[in-house]
Amino acid sequence: MSCSRKALAFFAAPLVFAFLAYAGGDPPNFSGSWQLDAAKSKGIGEGAITLTIQNAAGKIVLERVSRDKDGKELTSKFSCAPAGPDCDFDEYGNKSKVSLWYSGAALNILKTNGPKDDATTQWKVELSPDKKTLTIHVERLEPADKDQ
Repeated sequence: MSCSRKALAFFAAPLVFAFLAYAGGDPPNFSGSWQLDAAKSKGIGEGAITLTIQNAAGKIVLERVSRDKDGKELTSKFSCAPAGPDCDFDEYGNKSKVSLWYSGAALNILKTNGPKDDATTQWKVELSPDKKTLTIHVERLEPADKDQ
């Protein structure tokens, strides 16, 4: 399996924000509504992205809404338990699978089994020490040479 770096996305602090501090080995709570800071992001293109994350009943519920420069809105979402079985991921109407696990204070999200020409990607989600910035590193695992 080949690897290549794809994008680094930063999300600014939300207006309505709920979180629990990472302490005593408990995983962080990324709950909130996060807005993409395009000036600090690579490979994202034009438009706006909002992530809404909730920790609910032992599951991470994530909804990503992308708006292109013309205002067209695309939504993707999943609800999945970290360290649980693969879950369905509806990504802009395309079906794939995600699996989640924690690595220290980072939440890892692996997306697989998408449509024929889709890429397998891994997200590493981290919360800044001041809890005001969410950083997501996106790595394309396969195919490594495909543009996103």
